[in-house]
Amino acid sequence: MNQFFKSRSKMLVMAIVLASLIMGISGCSQRQEAAGPATGQLPGVYLTITDDNGREVTLPKKPERVVILAPSFVDIYYAVGGKAVGRAVTTVGVVPPEARSVPVVSLRDANLEKVIELQPDLVIALQGISENYIPILDSSRIPMIILRMKTYEDVLVKMKLFGDIAGTREQARHVTETLNERVTKLKQQAPPQSKKVVILHATAKSITVELENSIAGSVAKMLNLNNVAAGDQALEGNPEVTPYSMEALVERDPDIIFVTVMGDQETIGRRMQADVESNPAWSSLRAVQNKQVFFLPMELFLLSPGIRYDEAVTYMGKLVYPEIY
Repeated sequence: MNQFFKSRSKMLVMAIVLASLIMGISGCSQRQEAAGPATGQLPGVYLTITDDNGREVTLPKKPERVVILAPSFVDIYYAVGGKAVGRAVTTVGVVPPEARSVPVVSLRDANLEKVIELQPDLVIALQGISENYIPILDSSRIPMIILRMKTYEDVLVKMKLFGDIAGTREQARHVTETLNERVTKLKQQAPPQSKKVVILHATAKSITVELENSIAGSVAKMLNLNNVAAGDQALEGNPEVTPYSMEALVERDPDIIFVTVMGDQETIGRRMQADVESNPAWSSLRAVQNKQVFFLPMELFLLSPGIRYDEAVTYMGKLVYPEIY
């Protein structure tokens, strides 16, 4: 009798262990599925995106007609294998050859009538520029995501997202890894000692100072440069810049001054002369005396360089450390 109960007990233990293993395998399978193809998320849902404005946008199927309202997104979307039916045009950025025949729907402002005529199943737009289009597109039942792309980390996140949207995850992973290899190599070349830099942002209307979350600020950080404005309070409504002050500039006395520009060069030149260079204190700055004032090209530092982020790092690196880069 005791032997009978012992046998039953062993069988019961084995059954429990087996059930636990099955449940564990099932749980792993479910977790992998959740991290795998977007089509496995929920029945009738291809992908759910939380955009950079905190809006949750659900795509019931893979988008086949995508309109991109920001030129800096076009290059990345095509690099990871996506295709658009409408795009923004730019006089500064690079348009992939295969996207040049795609209908243009925006430069500074989007032609929403033209966008709607294209019957997109997704519109991708830039944060801070296109928010007022949301209610119009919502009324036409056209999903729209608002994205930010300034820092290098932003670029990596968007490459993955665009691969998810286009259904080209493997290609997106490969492109991301290739870019990261190039950028990592450049970062490793930067000396550990730091030079002090300030990044002025000049428009026809104002001069501000860029923080570390701007494009140039992100590149400077990757080169181990000390942005003297890091930690300063950002302007309300513009988290990438802080107010310009000649007094603060003189006090911090950077080794290098970078200048990013937006707009007509001649008008900006007059603004720089009026607000910056005409001040007698300007000529006392170490960077000015050592001729270490550099204007950065708009195609790499105004619009996000995207998959060419390594070119932006190389460009700034050559200005600061010509003997290395």
